[in-house]
Amino acid sequence: MKRFWVSLIAALSLVVPGGMFTERAEAVGMAMGAVQTPSVVLDGYHLPIDPQPILYKDRVMVPFRPLAEALGIKVEWEPKTSTVIAESGGKELRMQIGNKTAWVGGKAVQLDVAPFITEGRSLIPLRFFSEHAGAQVSWNDKTQTVSMESQERDLHTMVFYGLGSYGQKEYLPYFDEASFTWSRLDANGVLVTDESEYQWPAAGAEELMQEVQTAGVDTSLMVFSVNEQGELTKLLNDVALQQRFANDLAALLVQKGIGGAYLDFEALAPTGSKDIATVRAQYAAFVKRVADVLHSKGKQLTVVVSPLEHGWYRGYDYKALAASADALFIMAYSYVEDKLPQPVDKIDDDIRAAVAAVGPEKLILGINAYSETAQGVQEKIGLAKRYNLHGVGFWILRVFDDPFMDAIDAKLLLRPELN
Repeated sequence: MKRFWVSLIAALSLVVPGGMFTERAEAVGMAMGAVQTPSVVLDGYHLPIDPQPILYKDRVMVPFRPLAEALGIKVEWEPKTSTVIAESGGKELRMQIGNKTAWVGGKAVQLDVAPFITEGRSLIPLRFFSEHAGAQVSWNDKTQTVSMESQERDLHTMVFYGLGSYGQKEYLPYFDEASFTWSRLDANGVLVTDESEYQWPAAGAEELMQEVQTAGVDTSLMVFSVNEQGELTKLLNDVALQQRFANDLAALLVQKGIGGAYLDFEALAPTGSKDIATVRAQYAAFVKRVADVLHSKGKQLTVVVSPLEHGWYRGYDYKALAASADALFIMAYSYVEDKLPQPVDKIDDDIRAAVAAVGPEKLILGINAYSETAQGVQEKIGLAKRYNLHGVGFWILRVFDDPFMDAIDAKLLLRPELN
């Protein structure tokens, strides 16, 4: 063992400038022995970090890259000078291994503990880095837990507007997009706007649309179906009917001046179905057909999908759908009764599975406003920010109130020009 330590220290001395050697050697020795490994909670939910955080000289030290990614901070490693470089809020942060002087916006700032390398990873002071990014950090000595509230982020935000939402229309200008739930499939698989609650309002629809668009909010139309009368099955097995649907939808969007559509087609291949692969292929081909027509008219297409890991329906090939559609909206709810807060761990599973399948750039995390308290909605938004998703969306505007909007506003930059 003594020979091992001599070799290791000799190797370190070849790559570390003299002023940095003591800090790094201490860190290596500490990592080889028993150390305290505190937990990190970000936006109310545990943040797994590899390698684990280390409590060193009363400071929590973490590998910089997973922390930066969770906070949405652009970060680089400069190997020539062993320097971590991050940018947040228009200011550059530089921290060098073994150096207690950091640089923030070109100004020197003294650190209590210098960054160091252990187990081949560069560790930095969590509080200093996080607070530079705009996050709030607190420490619970009894539980050895760091609690962080992430900084506000500018994600794409959308909300569904359905019948009964008029009393909450004042909230619409704070979102990037409003999707109107005014159409569905009829029993024959044909697009209609005059059935059930998913119908075009008898009066005032065009005025409301104009008001929303004048406020700078993008608009879309949701088309709904749960295959209640076999309408989705008919549609997916009839190419001519699919083409009619695509043409009818595009024509409606052009006529009404609406920017795009959400396909909320549910009940595709329920768990346990024997034809999952067939349904996935059929639906992906249908979505491509619709996307091609809408894109030719300058319109966007978002596909509502069931969660991959814990969803009720299995008929969604995320990779194939994302190749055609502009975005995927994950229905991250109905894991438990919709009037209860939804389980964060299952939503976390489903986000990670979706990101692994298609990356984060086209993913919108769906949040059910019926289910969530102010704290609950902030936890879910925190997950969307943690994985750098394209955005978050909310079902449905008619149940919003001021405390719920305040909770959203505390976590996201909602049209900052209006705040």
